[in-house]
Amino acid sequence: MTWLVTWNGREYDVDPSEFTGLELKLIKDRTNLSFRDLVNGIARFDGEAVQAVFWAVARRDEPDLKFSDFQGPPMKLVVANIAAFNDAMEELGKAADPDPSPETTGSGSSPSTPDGPGSSTTD
Repeated sequence: MTWLVTWNGREYDVDPSEFTGLELKLIKDRTNLSFRDLVNGIARFDGEAVQAVFWAVARRDEPDLKFSDFQGPPMKLVVANIAAFNDAMEELGKAADPDPSPETTGSGSSPSTPDGPGSSTTD
């Protein structure tokens, strides 16, 4: 799922899971935001994170676009569209803030369970 935002007569298809390693490197070089920080920043309405993701998408059509020259969309547009972003992140598997699923916790087995003599596990 992607986050579609129309701004300045252009539709921005923002899907952080589609960012390439190069795009993420360029974002990190300019903002020092990791992928996790970037996604969490959007969810917290961080201006630099918002600017970075829209800049990365805009650069696909304008490779020479400088980060310092790109202001990004107004926050009211981001706020109005944040539900779609949250839906996209949920579909991505909550990569920004993973929670263990109930099926994987408390299963009674773990790699650290001893298998030698005196072990309490049964086959």
